Amino acid sequence: MKTTGELTMEEQQQYWENEIVLFGKYLAEEGKLKADTIEKHVDRMQFMTTVYFINYEIDYEQLQGETIVDFLGRFYISKVLSSTKSDISAYLPSIKKWVQFLLQSEKISANQCAEVLEVCKHKEFFMERFEQYMDADYEESLEDWHYTNDMEAYLAAQASESAPIMVEMRPILADKKLLEQWVDDRTAVPQIVADFQKFLASLQDAKSLKLTPSRQHLPRKFWKELDEKLGWELFYKPTLNQDNVPLFQFFFYTAQQLGLIAGIKQQCIITQQADGFLALTDKEQAVVMLDMLWNKIGWEKLQETNEGGRPEVTQASRARIAQVLGSWPVDEPQDNHSDWMRNKLKGELFNGSTDVFLHSVIPVLERFGLVRAQFKPQTEITYTFERTPTQMAVTDSGIRVFRYFQNQRNHAVVSSGKKRLDPISDLFISMNGQVPIQVESRPGRNEPCPCGSGKKFKRCCL
Repeated sequence: MKTTGELTMEEQQQYWENEIVLFGKYLAEEGKLKADTIEKHVDRMQFMTTVYFINYEIDYEQLQGETIVDFLGRFYISKVLSSTKSDISAYLPSIKKWVQFLLQSEKISANQCAEVLEVCKHKEFFMERFEQYMDADYEESLEDWHYTNDMEAYLAAQASESAPIMVEMRPILADKKLLEQWVDDRTAVPQIVADFQKFLASLQDAKSLKLTPSRQHLPRKFWKELDEKLGWELFYKPTLNQDNVPLFQFFFYTAQQLGLIAGIKQQCIITQQADGFLALTDKEQAVVMLDMLWNKIGWEKLQETNEGGRPEVTQASRARIAQVLGSWPVDEPQDNHSDWMRNKLKGELFNGSTDVFLHSVIPVLERFGLVRAQFKPQTEITYTFERTPTQMAVTDSGIRVFRYFQNQRNHAVVSSGKKRLDPISDLFISMNGQVPIQVESRPGRNEPCPCGSGKKFKRCCL
């Protein structure tokens, strides 16, 4: 045959149609398949040859395993309207029969046939490619998807994940000073602790819980079921992903950073470390979780993946945020925008973006019972800045906690996988650190109250 470059479009079309007729006769002569099954095989290969092959000028000499990877792993998923997993799965046996026919009719070599048959063994690769495409919500993630259609890399990753992941068992300790300041006889254990326990139980009960391929997050279906079970009502849109909800992100990264979960072959599993966490009292679990939120988890992990900004700079100056919140009157709603601007102008807050704290940290702090915040309904939010609270109040326990955090020696939180912050963030943090934080000298909770009443400070003017 002439090469595809030497044939007109009409000649190519006719050539492949004739070839597919021969393929149909081959299947019929085998006598193993029903007529309707043969017709389906023929239709699939006719589409592949008369559309994909002609479009990319492919002939038999160029047919290889990578051809099938590109056709099913990219072209069919992204170019064919309403393509489904079932369609892709059905193509694999059709391609197998087709290349066996081509080998028998001596149109391809034995090596070509073997290479294509090897690719067809890995159905899960094409299923994951389809899932990745469906989960790609942003232009950047779609671009990444187009450039990661690599079966060889996929198989190498699968091989590396086949070795068991050893999770280092380490004691989980609760900050005793924070425990004393926060969860006393007057303060109930926040509901978020029971919710986190149910989150871990749901992970334990789930069968074959696969992480999403691109972001390594828990799948949408898991969060939707948990949202319904716990009555959160956070699932505000059908296409919602884990990174759209700060609470989802907080639960996932708390479990991951404490070593309570691990990923093996893309599966999310509960580790033995979880037993150590659950052995703590509910109060101790609350303290561990709050310490994770304030000091251990990078706040950029709580916001949406494409949010941007420099949340690490905001987090490095969190003592200032605690100072502002600790100075508010107990349970008195404050106009969030005006108070934040006033404190920036006074130099109490870093004059940069603190939106990550307002729209991604506050919703989680609220579930710890430290603040009460009013937000716009999701249906009324158009722009990112509208996700910040309109009003906010600090509870009695919140005042105690924020005053404790105000006195902590803060450090920059560097996300896992990074050795250090980038130079610009370092510069902002060093500039911010030159302004001293004014710390009020206060007696301990069990010391005599300075008002002279003779009572302990915690029972009097605290």
